Amino acid sequence: MDIGFIVPKDVHSDKPFKNTPLIHLYLLTILEKHFGGEADLELIDLRGVNEDDIEYYLPEKDAYFYTATSPEYDRVLRVLGSLRKIYPSAKHVAGGTHVQLFPDECVKDFDAIALGEGEDLICDVVRDLQQGRLQKIYRNSTTIDLNAYPYPSRKYLPKKAVVDTDIIRGYQDLPGTSVNFSRGCPFKCTFCANMSFGPTRFRAPHLVEEEIEYLKKEYGVQALAFKDDNVIPFKKSFAKEYLEAIGRTGIKFRGQTRANGVPEEMVALAAQAGCTDIGIGVESIFPETLKIIKKGIDIDKAKDYIKVLNKNGIGPRVHLILGLPAEPDNVIEECLKFIDETEPASVLLSLFCPMPGTPMADNPDAFGMKILDHDWEDIQVTFGRFHDEEAPGTVFEYKEVTPWGGKGKSRERILSEYNEFQAILRERGLNF
Repeated sequence: MDIGFIVPKDVHSDKPFKNTPLIHLYLLTILEKHFGGEADLELIDLRGVNEDDIEYYLPEKDAYFYTATSPEYDRVLRVLGSLRKIYPSAKHVAGGTHVQLFPDECVKDFDAIALGEGEDLICDVVRDLQQGRLQKIYRNSTTIDLNAYPYPSRKYLPKKAVVDTDIIRGYQDLPGTSVNFSRGCPFKCTFCANMSFGPTRFRAPHLVEEEIEYLKKEYGVQALAFKDDNVIPFKKSFAKEYLEAIGRTGIKFRGQTRANGVPEEMVALAAQAGCTDIGIGVESIFPETLKIIKKGIDIDKAKDYIKVLNKNGIGPRVHLILGLPAEPDNVIEECLKFIDETEPASVLLSLFCPMPGTPMADNPDAFGMKILDHDWEDIQVTFGRFHDEEAPGTVFEYKEVTPWGGKGKSRERILSEYNEFQAILRERGLNF
């Protein structure tokens, strides 16, 4: 059986190959382990392909797999339409966050969909495809043990699509790539699209070390961008073992953590292990806004944490979101005071977007918002990726009367403030 795993064109990044399609590689590696020579597996990577030329890059397969987020779903459907036209007998199976959120709609588009963690589901799908008994819906409600599965082989990509430079600020020349060693998040911020709630599960330290050594040996990697929600585990005893395993590899790496609750001893250990910068999801510096979005952080403790990172030689990367509920009129002025006081190495400024599946998107009235008509491709949070003059947009607007008692800002005001703030960050060399 010939199987192709589709990676759709990337229109939301100025460097479409910067982020490795780890989920696709991971699932292909699992299929190879289970089926070996029974299945001819290929990653069909369309990230850098011109939209008008995509049909020329679609090889014939018996089945095509997709894992789709909401912002890329329209592009996935366009590829699906082309494949159905060119190879009408092929089967099409989809999973991913968008499918989890909208199964009733997605099941109409595909021959089968997968709901839940996909490690075992994808093997069930292939077995049923081989035996001609494909079901419409596959479900898994159990929690996966990440240590029971292999790390993603990068052999399905050309080396240039695995390794890049400019991965870490201050170490731009080091060859690097991206990794992910955990799943799950115990927090439930109302704006966050992370659907993997519950306790965070990490791969065992020896398996983390094994994957990093593989990347060093096969690809000459010297720098890593961790895509985990928390690069420093919460449990001290495990964090120590985990960070020491990374440290033994001699790699430089960046990641992200919570803004509160990381002990300084763990920060020091992360620095010793090779951590050069950490992103911190502050999101807002205003207590009322933090309460509304259920961020669950103390802004004074966040300031202290940023200072601890600086003290230990780790560059803090502050994540801020503009356009959240209950923002004051002087949001830029107050945020600049915060930046001046904490001295982060960089700032990642996003524009608030109600992400599908979040409380803010599912119940906008409770947050004083109205969701506007939009295409899935309009769902995005960063602008100015391709050029400084890139015009931001929003898919919502605030009502004049809001649940928090203040008047909601206009769309025009939010977009203007976003552009102004980004310009200031550019002038200061703080843009991430």
